[in-house]
Formats: sequence, C-alpha cells, structure tokens
Amino acid sequence: MKYPAVYMMEPGARGEILSIAFSSKGQHQDAGAKVVIVARDPEKAKETLAKIKAAGGTAKFYSCDLSSLDDCDKLVAAVLKDFGTCHYLVNNAGRSIRRGIANSFDRFHDFERTMSLNYFGSLRLIMGFLPAMMKQDSGHIINISSIGVLTQAPRFSAYVASKAALDAFSGCAASEFVDNHIHFTTINMPLVRTPMIAPTKMYNSVPTLSPEQAADLVVEAIVYKPVRIATRLGIAGAMLHAVSPKLTQIILNAAFRMFPDSTAAQTKKGEAPKEVEMTPEAVAFAQITQGIHW
Repeated sequence: MKYPAVYMMEPGARGEILSIAFSSKGQHQDAGAKVVIVARDPEKAKETLAKIKAAGGTAKFYSCDLSSLDDCDKLVAAVLKDFGTCHYLVNNAGRSIRRGIANSFDRFHDFERTMSLNYFGSLRLIMGFLPAMMKQDSGHIINISSIGVLTQAPRFSAYVASKAALDAFSGCAASEFVDNHIHFTTINMPLVRTPMIAPTKMYNSVPTLSPEQAADLVVEAIVYKPVRIATRLGIAGAMLHAVSPKLTQIILNAAFRMFPDSTAAQTKKGEAPKEVEMTPEAVAFAQITQGIHW
C-alpha cells in the first residue's frame, strides 16, 4: 500500500494508532503509506508525528477545522498540490452530543454543529477528492460512523442523524462509482474509549472498545474493502428495528428511562453541577449491550 493516504485523526486515540500502523514498516509490513494527519491543534499532533518517524514511517500534518467548509477546501487543495492525488480517505473526526430531545428544544445549534462536522465536513472532503480518484480510476473512502445509526439509541438524535446522513450519501455514491473502482466502506463503530466520551462520567461504568481495537476495524476496512463493518450487537439492533419496530421502541424507551441525562443537560444556568450516578440495573444493562451509546 505505497500510496498517499489522507487520514482524519482524533489525536491520542485510534487516529494515532492507525497512522503509525500504516505509515511504518512495523506491524503491517506491506504498508509504508504516506499519511496525512489532520487536526485543529498542531501541538496534539506532534507526539503522533514523532512516533511515526520513530517507527520508520513518513507523515505530514495539516492544521484544519473540519467543521469549516473553507478550511476543508484549502486542505484538499494543499494535499493534491503536495501529493498529486489521494488513494485512501478516512473520515474519522466527529462531534458527539448526549442530550435528550426534551432538553434540546432551545439548543438547535447542537444539531447544526454536529451536522457541520460529522456530515458536511466529511462530505466536503469526499467531493474534493473524488475527481482525483476518478482520474486515477481507483480510491477508497472509509467513513467512521456509529453503532447508533443501527440501534437508534435515545439521547443521541443530533449525533446519530448526522452520521446517518453520511451513511446514506455513501450508499448512494457507492453505486455511482463502483465502475470507477472507487470503494466506500462504512464502519458502524461501537463506543470507544476516546477523549470525545470523557465528559460523560457515566461511561466510566460502561464497557467500551480500546483505541487499538477500533483501529483494527479500520485496518480491516482498508485491507478488505467491505461495504460495511458492524458488530453483532449493531446488526441485531438493525434487525430488531426492521422486524419489530414497535417492540424495539418499547425496549429503547425502557433504556432511555434507565439511563439519566448527562450532568451538563440536567444542570441549569447558575446551578452547581449535579453528579450523575448509574443504578446497578443500568450498569448490568450496559454490560449486556456492550458498545451501544446509552
């Protein structure tokens, strides 16, 4: 895989691990990709760049706010100027919001900002790199989606809707570009222990994937190019919605009532934060449904 690759990195999490794996001659002997690391903060990328160099790989960092369409356009132009093309695009950046709809009536901006990064930012990059992929008659676009798109877990309406939009676009686009040898892979990623979930303290009691395990799913996508990668629990959730939607809604409503809203969602302006505690029943349910965002 000796190709330039554009990789949207969450510094310090699965982005770092995957970047090192595919830029080096270590664990993945046939990799040696030219990795492009993208993040807003250059300081957060320094450690990853140093690890890549120490592993014998090559990588270049670009600072970019992926929620800004102008920044996305500048990124595409810079990468094409420096590398000439792009073979692999991994859309990994994301913003998650855990808040019930009843606590969101006056927070329409939550829906706007999740869409701006999770959907429009990724879409802008896809649309920017597709012409180069068409010209070379090959390419692979990997979108890090969420298990929530399959399970439709409550309290994540803003986040899941933005990820579902990208899933739907990719499904349509894949049919248009299959004869151009351009592949689209959606990874319905379960809950991963990253900085994105750190503010939700209740996740300390919830089983999650490690960044290393999450990176393995992305490696699988790059190597085998499947249409979708999902866990058994995610697939089961989608099947339940298809076979018995009303029953599934009742089950999810029970889970919705079992798990409290986040501290931020429950705390009004001027009030001291209220620490959220999980009941033993909620902890047990989370263990059974490992990887689902509750």
